[in-house]
Order: sequence, then structure tokens, then C-alpha cells
Amino acid sequence: MSQTSLQPNLTSNIRLKKWRKILLSLGIVLLLVMALVFFISYKVIDTLLHHPRDTNVSYELNIDKTPYEEVEFKSLKNDNTIRGSFFPASGLSGKASNKTIIVVHGYTSNRLVKGRTPKLVEHFVPKGYNVLSFDLSSQGKSDGDLITLGLNEKYDLLGAVSYLKSRDHTGDNIGVIGFSMGAATSLLAASESDDIKAVIADSPFRNAGLFLREGLPFFSGLPAFPFSYTSIWVGKWVIKVDLDSVSPMDAVKRMKDKPVMLIHGTGDQQISYKNTEAIFESLKDDPYSEAWYPNNTEHIDAINHYPTEYFQRVDRFMDKYIGKE
Repeated sequence: MSQTSLQPNLTSNIRLKKWRKILLSLGIVLLLVMALVFFISYKVIDTLLHHPRDTNVSYELNIDKTPYEEVEFKSLKNDNTIRGSFFPASGLSGKASNKTIIVVHGYTSNRLVKGRTPKLVEHFVPKGYNVLSFDLSSQGKSDGDLITLGLNEKYDLLGAVSYLKSRDHTGDNIGVIGFSMGAATSLLAASESDDIKAVIADSPFRNAGLFLREGLPFFSGLPAFPFSYTSIWVGKWVIKVDLDSVSPMDAVKRMKDKPVMLIHGTGDQQISYKNTEAIFESLKDDPYSEAWYPNNTEHIDAINHYPTEYFQRVDRFMDKYIGKE
């Protein structure tokens, strides 16, 4: 074989080796990028679901002689001990009340709901309502090490319902007021419990997975693509928390004529009021549902921004559906 005939083969081999090196380099870069995206996504979802606790649960109330007791009960999931405070209306009226309002807080909060629970206690206890506020799993002083945006928290609320049913007649007429993640949790639990007679959901998200996809750039500063999607994937397959399955928008469709009041400020930058519009659309066949969109109001702030109208609306709703002794 002549030297001339060997030259094309030699040139071809050199080009082949060059392309192999290029493809190998690209493959390594791609793997490194994928590993970095996975690592960042894991850190994002891990930080979200393992947020530090706020354990300050001291009350400063403006009404005299308001006795309350520290209570404990079990979540119906993972057997976590849930800790909270029970304010009996009997402390003022001298008569045991059979109507109770449960307050459900949101993400990174506790039973105080950032100062909103004392306002609810000061308003409702003199009107003859018991109030139960508690710390969801992994928040406040309750057991647990994982926040799941309602997936497991609904079992904490169902545990609270079970606890009230065990206390004489305090569980005869139960209403729930939930805020933010607590609003979503309240809708999820109410769709599974006939013992919850009425729900007020203040600023809920329609679906936890969609909430994270839409809100991750706001909360983390990361671009939506790819991190909003990879974080959900890591949460589902690595941490075993399927946020896409946490859907108040779908849960309310299972309710049968349950009274639901939705509240969502149009100025909410954390969770758009469009979430509540979607939930309300899912309740279109429920004649006992209603929605209020207070103008230019920030996240869960209607109680502070429009206090008079807020309590007029909430009073009318609760008095109508759980107010009977």
C-alpha cells in the first residue's frame, strides 16, 4: 500500500479522535452542569421544606380574664405531637360553648399567625366562640422536621378536629380560619372532614407545585427555568414530597355544599389573588361559597387593612354556619 493511500485514513483518524475529544468534553461539561443544577435544586427544596422554626408563642391579649390552656394532641400523620393553645368561651360566659374556631397558620409562622391570632381571640371569645390555635408540624413547638405545604399538615388539622371532638361538646360546631399555606391546608382538610362545618381561607395558593414554580424566582432570585421544575422533581423523588399533588383547587371540587369564604387581597405579591379566583371557579357549583378581594391589600393583611369590614364579613359567615348553640 502506497503512502498516498494511507494519508486519507490517517487524516480521518485524526478528525475522529478530535471529535471524540470534543464530544467527551461536552459530555463532561453537560454532566457538571446537570450536577450543579441538581445540587442547587436540592438546596432550594431542602431549605424550603426545612425552614427554621419561630418558637415565640407568647400572647399579649387586650381583654381581661382570658384563660387559656396549653394543649397537645396527635397529628393523624406520622404520630407527631402537635402543641397549641385553647381559649374557652366559658371563661367569660360561664357556660361551656359548643362552637369552636380553629386558627391555622402559614409557612414560617406559628400559632400566633404573626399577631393575627390575638385579634381573633379578642374578637371571638367574648362572642361565645372557643378558639383553638396550634403549631403545624415542624413549626412552632410541634414535633416534626419537614414542612410539606399542606400535604401532611392537613393531618395536623384533622388531628385538631379529632381532639375537639374528644372534649365534651367543643367539637359540635367547628369552623376553620386558615392563612396562606394554612388556608390551603384548611381547604384540603375540609374536603375530607364532615366535622368541619365552615372554612374561611385567607390568601391560599391553588396548587403547591404551581406556587413554587411561579414564586421561586421571587423567593430565591433564581431563574424559573430550570430551577422551578427541577426543584419540584427533586422534592418528589428525593425528599418524597409531591407538591403537585397538594391542590386545594382540586380538593374543593370534592366538597358537597360546604360553606367556604375566600379572602385574597389584590395587592398580594407573595401569592397572587388569581389563585383564589381559580379556587372559587372550582366552587362554582357550591351555593354556599363566596369570595372577597379587598383592594390593594398585601398578603393575609385584610384583617389589618380593613379590620371593620373583615370582622363584619367573618362574623356574618361564622354566625350563620356554626353560630348555633
